[in-house]
Amino acid sequence: MPERISRHSREPASLEERRATFDRQQIVMKMFSDNARTYVQLSGLALGVTLTFAHEILNIPKDRSFVDIWMILMWACFLVAILAGAFYQYLAAKYLESIIEWEHSTAWNWLAPGAIYALMLTAFYVGTVVFTVYAIIRLGQPAFHVGHHN
Repeated sequence: MPERISRHSREPASLEERRATFDRQQIVMKMFSDNARTYVQLSGLALGVTLTFAHEILNIPKDRSFVDIWMILMWACFLVAILAGAFYQYLAAKYLESIIEWEHSTAWNWLAPGAIYALMLTAFYVGTVVFTVYAIIRLGQPAFHVGHHN
């Protein structure tokens, strides 16, 4: 059975091989970082959309509170996605820095960038599902009308 080689178990032998390894890693990390940036932007927009949705679509007056547990859950998910996306970009840069042979901080070496990336994706999609379910439920209810008492 072939032995699996971890990314740190075998150092590239030549300078050319080390440069090629770094170049490949840099390309991959750039693609993931660009994707993380997109999720950060989408999460920020989603936070704004939840506010607009409550006031413009559900007709909740701006002076009336519309915050409930579902809104808090949505906001928390999108905020976690924003923070995780930004932190992922930092960890990706630190990972690339660790490949280069120079002094660097090893404080975050214990945390794999992929774990934070997975957290970002999970938070974004949970927030999106909660928003969708919330919207379907709220749109199925009678609209709130100012001045009408039943």
